[in-house]
Amino acid sequence: MGKAVEAVGGALVGLVGGGLKFAFGLISGVFGSLLQPEIPDTSALGTGHQDLRTESNSPRLMIVGKTVTSGPITKYQKRTLNKKEYNLFFTPLAAHPCESVELYQLDGKDTSSLSGNGYRIQVALGDQTTANATARTEMTNVDEDCIGFGITYAYHKYEVNPDIFPNGVQDVKFLVAGIKCYDPRKDSSVGGSGDHRADDQSTWEWTENPVLINLYWKRFGGDEVLPIEMFDLANLAYEANLCDEVISFEDKNGDTHTEKRWTCNGVIDLSQGQRIVEDELLKSCGGRWVEAGGKYWLLTAAYRGPATVTLTEDDLKADVDRQPYTPLEDRCNAVVAKFIDPDSFYQETNSTEIFSEYYRDTRDKKYLQHARQLAFTNSDTMCQRLNRVYMERLAAGDTLKVVVGWKGIKCSPGKVVNIEFKEHNIIGKEYEVIDFDFDTESFTWTLVLQETTAEIYSDSVIPSERDLTPNTDIDNTYVSAPQNINYSPTPNDAYRQGLLTWEHSAPDSVRRYVVLITKQPADSFSQVYYPTLPALDINNLALGDYSVAISAQNRFEKNSVATQMAFNVGATSTPTDDIGINILPGRVIVNGPTPPNGRATYEWKYSFEGSTQENFDAAINAGRNLTITITNTPHNGTVTVWYRLVNDTAADPNWLSVTIPNLIGIDAQDFVPETFALVQWPGLPAALGDHIEAITNDVSYWSTQTSEQGDQYQQLIYNVTEAVSANQINSTEIIGLKQKVGTKTVEAQFADFKQVNIGYEDENGDWIAGAPLVRSFEEVKVTNRAGEELSVINFMQALEDQLGELGGTYYLGVVDENEEFTGLSIQGGNNNSSIHLYMDNLKFASQAGVVFFNLNTITGKLEIGANTEFTGTIRAAREVTVREHFMRVQDYDGFGPDNLVIWEGDPILNTDGEPDYSQLRKSNGKYGWKDSFANEYLGGSLTTGELINGGDSTLLTLNPSVEVGPFTTNGNPKTVSCSFGWDGNHTSDGACPTDSSFVPQATLILERSLGGGGWSELQRKVITGTVEYNEFYQDDRAEPSCNQRDRTGGSFTYTDTNTSLGTFSYRLRVTGQQRALLQQFIDSQRLSLISVEGRPS
Repeated sequence: MGKAVEAVGGALVGLVGGGLKFAFGLISGVFGSLLQPEIPDTSALGTGHQDLRTESNSPRLMIVGKTVTSGPITKYQKRTLNKKEYNLFFTPLAAHPCESVELYQLDGKDTSSLSGNGYRIQVALGDQTTANATARTEMTNVDEDCIGFGITYAYHKYEVNPDIFPNGVQDVKFLVAGIKCYDPRKDSSVGGSGDHRADDQSTWEWTENPVLINLYWKRFGGDEVLPIEMFDLANLAYEANLCDEVISFEDKNGDTHTEKRWTCNGVIDLSQGQRIVEDELLKSCGGRWVEAGGKYWLLTAAYRGPATVTLTEDDLKADVDRQPYTPLEDRCNAVVAKFIDPDSFYQETNSTEIFSEYYRDTRDKKYLQHARQLAFTNSDTMCQRLNRVYMERLAAGDTLKVVVGWKGIKCSPGKVVNIEFKEHNIIGKEYEVIDFDFDTESFTWTLVLQETTAEIYSDSVIPSERDLTPNTDIDNTYVSAPQNINYSPTPNDAYRQGLLTWEHSAPDSVRRYVVLITKQPADSFSQVYYPTLPALDINNLALGDYSVAISAQNRFEKNSVATQMAFNVGATSTPTDDIGINILPGRVIVNGPTPPNGRATYEWKYSFEGSTQENFDAAINAGRNLTITITNTPHNGTVTVWYRLVNDTAADPNWLSVTIPNLIGIDAQDFVPETFALVQWPGLPAALGDHIEAITNDVSYWSTQTSEQGDQYQQLIYNVTEAVSANQINSTEIIGLKQKVGTKTVEAQFADFKQVNIGYEDENGDWIAGAPLVRSFEEVKVTNRAGEELSVINFMQALEDQLGELGGTYYLGVVDENEEFTGLSIQGGNNNSSIHLYMDNLKFASQAGVVFFNLNTITGKLEIGANTEFTGTIRAAREVTVREHFMRVQDYDGFGPDNLVIWEGDPILNTDGEPDYSQLRKSNGKYGWKDSFANEYLGGSLTTGELINGGDSTLLTLNPSVEVGPFTTNGNPKTVSCSFGWDGNHTSDGACPTDSSFVPQATLILERSLGGGGWSELQRKVITGTVEYNEFYQDDRAEPSCNQRDRTGGSFTYTDTNTSLGTFSYRLRVTGQQRALLQQFIDSQRLSLISVEGRPS
């Protein structure tokens, strides 16, 4: 095949018709090399090629058979000739020579004349050797080099006249008879009759025979031309005769039709891949290519029996692998196809639907339609016949895979064999050989056989309405039922509540199980599951009683009788392990047992009143957590704690309880000297209060006596020392001050009290003999004339209690007139120590007065102004952030009507200035939300440090391409990285070639489109590779073997400085790719394009 050369390029902007402007895009190189398969861009079925187009890089077209087409406008020029304006241009119609070109339609009107009022069209059929003489005379941009070798084109001349073409010329269509093909039936050198020769295209003729057209595409449509010796010409001649045979048939209305059995007419987009086009061409005759005896065979839709070879069980070398029926997902009982209909002005049309009531109502029990595309069939009745064969082929689904001995040599693909496998109940049934594989070591053939019959391939358009190839000897009606159903709770699994299992006597024969779970009573809830294994995880079921019915379904879609069982979905029982209890002053901490899984927790209630049912009903609800802290514990009191396990959402209905006695209480109000006897400190004797009261009375008396001395500063030192007995020593020191300040008199007194006892009085007034007790009390009190008092106290105590345990207490603080204590309490001894602070506000500040930590115990708010670093674990029940225009709430216990765990949006507050949780929904989560079911929404856009867009292709076809975009941009420079490479390997018999000068190569072209506009070239690069040859001998053979390896690759980087803020698209195309190996020997191929846009610095 000769290579066509580029002939026509370039275009301008001008007028087509009176006053109507068109922009004709640059079309350069539309007449390129004849066959350059690329990755597919468009479907084989379409009518876009019929439009008079003004596009750049228009795909090259090939016409097979006869069809209607048009072309892209190129070499446009507007000229004034003989005082009239004309639009002059070329339209390439096909990238090859054609048989004929006729005008089919002009400006929406049917016409066949190439000249008329206001127009003239000249056509070239691709055999021209000189430039169009008329065009050279009329156009200034056409010279002697504008020939268009091997290109079929039309040269147009239209008068700019609104009376002739009111809207300009917008529609020109041609009826084109396309390529000429080699026909072995007309080649006397291979047994035919005629002067056709396989390698001399000047001897070929136009045809619409699908076998000859498929032979053409198989030879020339790939990356290399295949020699004619690779094809079985006798097979091709036989199949071509089948297609050319004129047949007669009746439709459902009784009308008789006559036409060729199969034809092939249509347009090939040469930018599509070879295999894609091949698949579409084969559909026109229902055919397939097979390899046998080292040659290609084409098998069209035809019956190839009767059988001449019989296979029996004596021929088998391995077990039979059988699939008796076509899977349900592949079946159909109705077929419709889209095709290009000449009776509808060559427009895309739906064929008449073929359907089988038998398959729909009896076999499938449902309507199953397949929609096809028959791009190269142009007859409705032919489409119907192809679709009927297609449906019947799918219905005949019994497929065998067998391994046989020497008889396999007789079983080439397409051969019909008779099967006599008595042990498999296959007797006297015909199968067609679909595929075979020969094992040279074991000298066996692996055959794939599919049932067949002559009725499948009849020429009728009416389905047979019965099973043409019944498997009558297969018993598929009985399916054994599942057994031994069992339900087991799985408390240790967070993802399920339990596991439902069962058994089946023949699990390998089961396609799937049908499991129906119904909540009792039966109308409450039901759910169907279809597991493929005899087990089912139970989750998300409400607690209660259920029944399950399980049926087995075999590969023939027959169901067994269902087996039933009742089961209960209960909550996970609360663990009975010991709980942790830690009693502290004023509180007790309770830790639940280790939960069975990570999603389980505990629900708590407690009461100080008792452990009866009445106490439980009135108990305080402490929420759900693994640990609770109970505060404000009464001294020597008892608390009853109830708890139960909550596994996800299911709570154990049974509560467990624990009673905790001997609580430790704290009462800060008792730090008042006048009522010191009532202080609820452990071990404080009643005598201490009486003693302090006596001291206070003495000081008051002294103050009264000295106040009569006037307004002068008065001072008195008053000492009292008393020794009562050997086992009790008391020492009291009092210093009093009095001074008048302004109109108010202020008293101040200092008291120091020390006591050592061998034995002491407890809080109940009982004397504890022999137990050591040491106390120290210091007080500073201020009283004004209004009677307002303020005391600063320092109290220390060390003792041995009733149990013989040592304990110490230290109190330091201020007691105001309301008997409220502000200060600290330190308790320790016997491995039980604590420090308590009592205040309204706790602040940590710098020496400069800057507050970094502020705790308000009245409002319960903590403010931290310092930079904070945590190295441990932070546990937070709820996080709230409120700003003027933003609010965020996080609570993994869930909140709001939509059960959210995170909500972000505009502030929604209640009257107290707190988040109004009842109003927080998904619908008003402006900035984002996340619910407890792991659903999440992110408002706005998500950006990264760089804007990266890329794509790649790993197709093995020649001249692939990859496109990225359209995508948005920030207007910054973009680095576009482009790379392409392939690697292939092939070993063949014979010596390596002596000429190793072949260099694999390809041209990479980077293009850009802005705002969805046309493509413009940015950069191109030619990459080259190497072919490695390695000649070797193996298996002591006299002939050598040659291993060839094709390694080619290259890349380049382009920096795009265009600052446009519109959308960008990049395309990387490969052209002129030449590989040393055929596609089937290419191991890998990758085309990559990556655009990286950095952030501004």
